[in-house]
Amino acid sequence: MAQGFATIQRNVTNETTGYTTLFEKITELTGGQKQSFNWYKNAVKKSAMDYKKDPSKIIRDERIDNRGKEEETDENILRAYAVSGHLYMFEYKAKTRWLPYYDTFPLVYVMKASPDEFSGVNLHYMAPKKRIMVIKKLMEGRIDVPKRCFHKYLTSQVDGMMLDLASKEWDTAILLPIENFVRNVKGSAGRFPYTKELVWEETDDKYYDRIRGRRIIRGYGNRKDTEMVK
Repeated sequence: MAQGFATIQRNVTNETTGYTTLFEKITELTGGQKQSFNWYKNAVKKSAMDYKKDPSKIIRDERIDNRGKEEETDENILRAYAVSGHLYMFEYKAKTRWLPYYDTFPLVYVMKASPDEFSGVNLHYMAPKKRIMVIKKLMEGRIDVPKRCFHKYLTSQVDGMMLDLASKEWDTAILLPIENFVRNVKGSAGRFPYTKELVWEETDDKYYDRIRGRRIIRGYGNRKDTEMVK
């Protein structure tokens, strides 16, 4: 369970695996010790350099990791579709007709899902420090988030698999510098960057206009699928 940076103590194994994901690298760096927010921020920033320009590498690495023995892999799981109560990373190509901008690699806590679409909170619309409180409340069974972070996604527009993140990795996930906001300019071909700081400012302007509720966790037919996100 994600319990906040100062209280996290990672279990480190001496066993050498055939492949190491970004999340496994961070766990190894802790040395099994409790670490502060600033420690995680610096460790994640350094370890994530290879992923900043190509966030989808995170999912490709997990795909390779999943081919190994179960005891040698992390607890994250690749999924073809989303269910409520889980936190996902995925690559997304939005239909931008009505959108001023969007995130091409969202980090979404899903609140409602069907086979064709899902809705939830993209934590990238908040600055990293504000994501911490959202995660803490989720672990307490509560949803309390700014409405500006709430978005709907079409399953058909997800590019590839979705990475279902185990709760013990949520603290690492919210610090990864992989938010990538883009916008389409009328009359121009291609997508143009949209500064994340502007996105965070816009969220802050309406920060107290919030969605609140009780957290509900769905599974994939296996008890382990719900336990991994508690």
